[in-house]
Amino acid sequence: MDDLGPITERLAALDEPIRHWQAARERAFAAKFTPKQGKLSTLMGRLPTAAAATAGVGPGPREQVFALLDEICDLYARSDTSRCAIIRGLVHQHEAHLLLGEYMGNAARMLGSGGRSVWLERGIAALSIDDQRRDYRDWLLSLGDLYLAGIKAKLDPAPVLLRIAERSNRERHRAAPTATRDVLEGFEQSAYFGTTILPHFKQ
Repeated sequence: MDDLGPITERLAALDEPIRHWQAARERAFAAKFTPKQGKLSTLMGRLPTAAAATAGVGPGPREQVFALLDEICDLYARSDTSRCAIIRGLVHQHEAHLLLGEYMGNAARMLGSGGRSVWLERGIAALSIDDQRRDYRDWLLSLGDLYLAGIKAKLDPAPVLLRIAERSNRERHRAAPTATRDVLEGFEQSAYFGTTILPHFKQ
């Protein structure tokens, strides 16, 4: 537990900067997108402008959060099941958990652009830490992206999936249809894999 102390302090120190940044992004988006007015086609046309306004707020503390998540995911991959449960709970007590989805996307991009193999493990560890708590459909898409990025990088994702599955939550989260451990463990045998991932191998 001792070595989690500094990580806890760094997570806590990022809470306020993340809150301010997220609030600024939401304000920028809302200023360009007013869903109470106009037809659906008009509203959809405003989305790119609103997204650009959000991006215009700047990266905020993203770089610091990602650097800390690198360390947390590396530690997670080396920890036993009970310690991983503590790490999951710790991350979800702080605002950094809001950036897990972006972090997974960054890991897939790093792999896709020739990054080191550690990005596959970090991305899958982040999926395990997230535990499908944001949206299990987006979570599953992130898993698929990481898997394909790993294949593109000439890596075998299967051993990483199984290793991180052992460290994942075996209890189903209320917002998810299946426990994270079961999803990671059975991903290559899933219907989603067969319909969405397998066709990429036939191209």
